[in-house]
Amino acid sequence: MAKDDKTKRTTLGADIDTSSAMGAYQDALNAQRNIRSNWDIASDISSDVMGGIQEHRAAVQLDEENKLKELEAHENQFANNVAKITENSGSLGEEYYGIATEQAKLLQEEYMNAVRAGDKEAQTKIKMKLQGFSTGVGSLKESLTLAAELKNENLLSKGRTALEKEISNVCTSEDNAMYVDGEWVFKNPYYDPNDADKIKKGYKEFYTLEDLDKSLGEINEIEKGEYLKYEIKQNEAGMNYVNGTGADFDKERVKVHISDNFITEENIMSVMHDDFRRAGESNTFSAHLKEYLTNSEMWQQFDLARFDADNSGTIDPGAEREAVLKAVINKEDPNYKYEVSKNVVAEYLTMHAEDKFYGTHPSGKSIAERKAMRPGPGDTLKMFINAGGMLGELAKEGTVWNEDMMAFQNIAYEGDVAFQKWKDSQKKN
Repeated sequence: MAKDDKTKRTTLGADIDTSSAMGAYQDALNAQRNIRSNWDIASDISSDVMGGIQEHRAAVQLDEENKLKELEAHENQFANNVAKITENSGSLGEEYYGIATEQAKLLQEEYMNAVRAGDKEAQTKIKMKLQGFSTGVGSLKESLTLAAELKNENLLSKGRTALEKEISNVCTSEDNAMYVDGEWVFKNPYYDPNDADKIKKGYKEFYTLEDLDKSLGEINEIEKGEYLKYEIKQNEAGMNYVNGTGADFDKERVKVHISDNFITEENIMSVMHDDFRRAGESNTFSAHLKEYLTNSEMWQQFDLARFDADNSGTIDPGAEREAVLKAVINKEDPNYKYEVSKNVVAEYLTMHAEDKFYGTHPSGKSIAERKAMRPGPGDTLKMFINAGGMLGELAKEGTVWNEDMMAFQNIAYEGDVAFQKWKDSQKKN
């Protein structure tokens, strides 16, 4: 058979151009390699989206880290400023002294010119300026001394905002001090006129002594002391209840009392961040918030979809919960709402008040287990209480310890004198 450029073979009487068939097969394979399924495309889109989200989250994390570094820098510089103020022992530093001296000379010259001109009205006005200047110097010294004392005595609240920490730093640095239009002001070297978000929160190019005074948020000792007395009373009431007198713990009533008497807009940051219950610095509300919310039903009051932490358009429960934590304890957070934070704090403190009421039993039994306990056959009063039982729970059913009979007795009928006496004690409490 003669050969030509194409190879042929006979199959069932049909001639097949094998080279063409192989070419078509190879073309089909190549085409198949170039075909991308919907899954492939979806996978790429998903990768692109996730990549964008991850990049955005990385940017958010970097921003948070930068904010922490900025806060740390403010606190360190504030500490350095306070050290200088303390070293001067109540006297103004060289920069302040230079500004004050220059201003005093200017006013004195103005006054002498008014005297030479015989301008009585101008003399009176300049005297008032001099008096105001003298008062201003005194106010400056008082504010700086107060800032130093609060810092040195560890009386500044850990709940102060980033803005308040910046103001404290700026206004205690003599390098920033200026005397303008009869007032001491402090030029803010960190001010960025293009940062609309910060400006909206109150960051300014110049701060005043009033700003400094307001930035020195103290640990709230008054409400702290009153709250501790309240917890002690709860403990005493609980002991009475365990021993069969007084009323049970009323959670809603206690929560309202705590909310109305111990938490205000002015002190809530201190309540959350400082050792409000004197349980140790590691046992503050802010330190326990994540664990507390995780173990309680408080999450239900938050619409987590509102807390799209990184603006990615997706809801990551973990990230959004972190965003909730920030919104609760930081009043500069855009999602912060005083009433929401107040409710969470009140609920948290009520939980601790309840723990104080019932106390911790050596048996390790929970409050629910102790409340469910009933005396067994032959149990004495001492045996029942030592096991964790609460006579107050028994009294609700009309069961009391009869000292004469040396046994528990149910007296739950209206004509019984002892039962009526118990009911009267419930009303009083």
